[in-house]
Amino acid sequence: MLVVLAQIGLGVSLETARPGWRDPEYGHRLHQLRRLRAAYPGRPLVVAVGSSRTQMGLSPADMGFPDGPGSPLVYNFGQAGAGPLRMHLTLLRLLDAGVKPDYLLVEFFPAALAADGPAEAQLADHLPRLGYADLGRLAPYAADPAALRRAWAANRVAPWLTYRRSLLSHWRPRWLSPGQQLDYQWTMLDPFGYTAYPLETVSDVYRDFVGLRAARWQYGSTLQDYHVGAMSDRLVRDLVARCRAEGIPVAFYPMPESPEFQSWYSPDARSAVAEYVPTLGGPVFDAADGFAEEDFADGHHLLRAGAARFSRRLADAHLRAWLAGR
Repeated sequence: MLVVLAQIGLGVSLETARPGWRDPEYGHRLHQLRRLRAAYPGRPLVVAVGSSRTQMGLSPADMGFPDGPGSPLVYNFGQAGAGPLRMHLTLLRLLDAGVKPDYLLVEFFPAALAADGPAEAQLADHLPRLGYADLGRLAPYAADPAALRRAWAANRVAPWLTYRRSLLSHWRPRWLSPGQQLDYQWTMLDPFGYTAYPLETVSDVYRDFVGLRAARWQYGSTLQDYHVGAMSDRLVRDLVARCRAEGIPVAFYPMPESPEFQSWYSPDARSAVAEYVPTLGGPVFDAADGFAEEDFADGHHLLRAGAARFSRRLADAHLRAWLAGR
């Protein structure tokens, strides 16, 4: 009976008081964002949603906005591996949590837009991080909502087992080997959600034979035979529509890519991306040109100096005028 009560108690905590145990990247950022909103209630809140490119490449502290009344409060809500489905889910989660951005910035990542298929397929590895309310949010994008619910429930039968890495990472990270620890997902956050790449620089050997090789394996074939996935396109449309319904101005921004990474786009892929950009439903703030191979760890994750330069450029070239105009 005690074991059953312990499982039930943890399950309730995961859904209510401790979302960070279930989904650390989301839960800890939500906690930070709530505290920022409470500490600076009069400042317009600008939330950027995106992938790990945004996590490591967009630094609000380096944008140069003054720390004073009326000045924009920019928060980085990037999450590793997040594409259109999880970015849309993040917006829905925030709104339901009572955290409504005054402005939304959405990462435009062509390779992520190639993702297609129903929610249960796209989030197969992410199911343990979902809350019960997420099942309703994702139902319109699932081929079989009942199957999604069953798969999710299977992860909640024994939550102490399912979430053991996260729980130990919160309570006793040293009991885990370095490769199993997850605490970097929240201990490396700065006050505005930015997570700097852990190294200031990387060697050419590491970049060429580890970073770029892994990135090409992950994205090379997608960028050669490229098309925008139907589900990704639908999710972008729905995100923009929800922002309009909520009165939230929305804009898109591409993150920088190195010359080597850019060379992987086929001519047809470049044409497809160029044709798709004007249909996004919001302005596109492109401050991504002019970065060298040495600015990246792996061709698409910026090192700290590159992140600072990109962030200031994005603010100076686009955000200041956009926010002032509204």
